[in-house]
Amino acid sequence: MTVREAVEAQIAGLPGAIAHPGLAAAALVLASKLDDDAGMATAAVARELRATLTELEGEGTVDDELADLVGRLSAPVRDES
Repeated sequence: MTVREAVEAQIAGLPGAIAHPGLAAAALVLASKLDDDAGMATAAVARELRATLTELEGEGTVDDELADLVGRLSAPVRDES
């Protein structure tokens, strides 16, 4: 079984795949990259595929964590001295 076949089976019928067809397509492209040997980028492609699948499964922790980090980094710094 190829990575793409496994991803196709995993996302089939997921509500996230229906609601976000672009994410589903991105997952398939990433899976194909892994099947075709992503070379030095294999680890990065695998991480991105995992994050995309997490989002499609509705866990949503990837964007929530990023939004929290951006919010903390964007907060004004106060000088308490």
